[in-house]
Amino acid sequence: MRMRAFVGAAAAAAAMSMLGVTTAHADAVNPNDYMIGDTVYFNVGYAQCSIKPDGTTGCDIAPGIAKWLGIVPVSDLAIDVAFLPAHPTFGLLGPYGRSDAKSLPNSEFSSTISYAGATCSGGGRGGVGCTSKGHSFSFGWSGTTTT
Repeated sequence: MRMRAFVGAAAAAAAMSMLGVTTAHADAVNPNDYMIGDTVYFNVGYAQCSIKPDGTTGCDIAPGIAKWLGIVPVSDLAIDVAFLPAHPTFGLLGPYGRSDAKSLPNSEFSSTISYAGATCSGGGRGGVGCTSKGHSFSFGWSGTTTT
């Protein structure tokens, strides 16, 4: 009996896969709904982020959330030039986010926003991640990474 249940579950999963049905996904949002001037601004939990028209992406992060290289506490992360990996700017370039920006929808999984060649995802389990100019950063409950 258990073998039939296993085979039935495997067949159902295969059928869902072939039909394009997934069980985990990111909800894409329209960047025009988050546009202020020519920049997309959005908030995700403890982070205020933006994507500029040249693909520059950055987030201001609440204290105690992100640590660069696993040891240096940071209050922001950015991807601003293609020849550098994602990095903190330590506030030297001003804020990236706006407190009055709309929050990404808090769905069961995450929400994704794309603009000017950059893509950011946030929500779900409290993490934020962005890719642009061949680099990426992420921060949240699982730690902080930059590439």
